[in-house]
Amino acid sequence: MKIIFIHGMNQQNYDQPSLKQHWLSAFQTGLRNSQQNIDLNSLEIRFPFYGDLLSKHHLYNSLDLDTFLPKSIAHLHLPFHLGHNDTMVQEHKPCIRSLPIFNPEHSESLTQRLSIFSALTRDHAFKELALFLNHYPKLHETFIRKFLIETYLYLSNPDFMHEVHHRIMSYLHPELDHIIVAHSLGSVITYNLLHQYPHFRIQRFITLGSPLAFRVIQEKLITPISRPPQLLGDWFNFYSPDDFLTAFPLSEPPFDFDPPIINQAITTFFQNPHSITGYLQHPAVINSIIEGLMPEK
Repeated sequence: MKIIFIHGMNQQNYDQPSLKQHWLSAFQTGLRNSQQNIDLNSLEIRFPFYGDLLSKHHLYNSLDLDTFLPKSIAHLHLPFHLGHNDTMVQEHKPCIRSLPIFNPEHSESLTQRLSIFSALTRDHAFKELALFLNHYPKLHETFIRKFLIETYLYLSNPDFMHEVHHRIMSYLHPELDHIIVAHSLGSVITYNLLHQYPHFRIQRFITLGSPLAFRVIQEKLITPISRPPQLLGDWFNFYSPDDFLTAFPLSEPPFDFDPPIINQAITTFFQNPHSITGYLQHPAVINSIIEGLMPEK
């Protein structure tokens, strides 16, 4: 069975071999931390790469998390606060324990503690901003067009979408079974691709840090929004409560599918909660991939 890793946006600093190695390194660490004694060379892993297409169009993403917000964000409060926001829905399962390589009980220095506080404050402010924008899709679209150009280009330019789909489809085979692991924008791309080309066999679909819950994204999806017809097994959706680009799980309409998406909140890295590194090293994510490789009992 093939494992297809599909990356997200803003990977122009990589080429295909280096980004694949980055993912495999995180995956290997996750296997080791989960005590999965599996040789990577024994797995059939494929890694489509489309990160160079944005440069081909002479465009660049411009969102810098370290400079976008004001220097002092400790007192930044937006109208929709996390503790009282009715758009937040209960996750399918409780939060999983922290990554094995992050020990919150470890005695950090003052500098480290300040760094943690700064990162968490930034993530909180960005998450409130994301929740606010989700109530105003047009404003959200303007934000995406300005700061997340790769996402906007994929959602609004059919030629760019076709180029991305062509890259990924070259790694899929209609007569083979696949597990697809898609991160961030990659989950949006995969959803659209599977609805456009329903002749592939998908045994398990695993989304990591997916922005599919945002209304501005849903307005650009192939409609009606539905479970991919060729998905034979489960859809697992992992999200971090600190990851402002995901914000909440895929459990409310229009994603109230039957069978339901299995949403699971996990802890990623506080320095960059949206990074693939934190998601792909987490034991719950690793187990969902490895279990998908096992024949059904």
